[in-house]
Amino acid sequence: MHPFRVAGMKPGESCFICKEHDHIAKDCPRKSEWEKNKICLLCRRRGHSLKNCPNKDDEKVDKKLCYNCGETSHSLANCPYPLQDGGTKFASCFICKEQGHLSKNCPKSTHGIYPKGGCCKICGGVTHLAKDCPNKTGKASDGAFGRVKAFQFEDRPRGQVTKLSSGDDLEDDFMAEEVHEDGDAKLKKKKEPKVVNFRSLPISFQDTMANAVSGMAVQDECKLKFLELKAKRNYRFIIFKIDGQEVVVEKLGSPEESYEDFSNSLPADECRYAVFDLDFITNENCQKSKIFFIAWSPETSRVRMKMVYASSKDRFKRELDGIQVELQATDPSEMSFDIVKARAY
Repeated sequence: MHPFRVAGMKPGESCFICKEHDHIAKDCPRKSEWEKNKICLLCRRRGHSLKNCPNKDDEKVDKKLCYNCGETSHSLANCPYPLQDGGTKFASCFICKEQGHLSKNCPKSTHGIYPKGGCCKICGGVTHLAKDCPNKTGKASDGAFGRVKAFQFEDRPRGQVTKLSSGDDLEDDFMAEEVHEDGDAKLKKKKEPKVVNFRSLPISFQDTMANAVSGMAVQDECKLKFLELKAKRNYRFIIFKIDGQEVVVEKLGSPEESYEDFSNSLPADECRYAVFDLDFITNENCQKSKIFFIAWSPETSRVRMKMVYASSKDRFKRELDGIQVELQATDPSEMSFDIVKARAY
């Protein structure tokens, strides 16, 4: 493990109890004082958590109980039976200790899900939020928006409107439209190009089209390994290569490896993509880290390989959500450790 890292903590984070940077909350020396202000979810008393509640029955608390059918093999969200009595037939209310309803529907509770007071802004109920109100309709909001829209555009002066269109088969990329005060529009004798809005298509179809345009697919392992590097920090670097018609993982660098090990792993005469997790300390003595995306395209590599990697770079980089710095290099001197550190600040 890196000497500046703390197990279970990312760079820049701190203990949420005492705000110190040398330990996590589980190991905080002030944890006992902080737990005194906790409210138990079972007995609703302050001073301890459910884990340490004296009234806890381990057999009942630790069991996964379905509130709808009463079975312990699944939860309410996975119940295969139709809901009965709102799905709370076997639920226990912590206010009146009775069975058959939750605390938000308890007759002894006047606040429902609003412990500090308040109610639904639409119907005045206390058992749901306004966004979940059964009386909610979109007519009121649509009407209000319509009035604002009409107010904004009703008296706006109208004249010549120029529409911009694009396409390889167009004779002219500009078309003018005359708009008269009487509302009739006369178009010049130009046919508008057919426009396909990809945003209205399913996401899976958009990905398929994007792969077809770039000519390259991305293997799922590339995304999974990058997520592990970003979230769990299991790797120091990842090197990707294009194999056939898809991007695949070529090498994974362990957290103990250095930047020199990473640069030595790149081939001298072939292109590669890579990500590197850089730890550094700022001038204010703060520990930080940044994830670099490096496009390695040496001058000695084949021309076709350079073209393929260059045309697929942006498509592949969009799949890696969390890249902070991009670096392109054709020679080892263009991606030296000093240059990388300078780009990090």
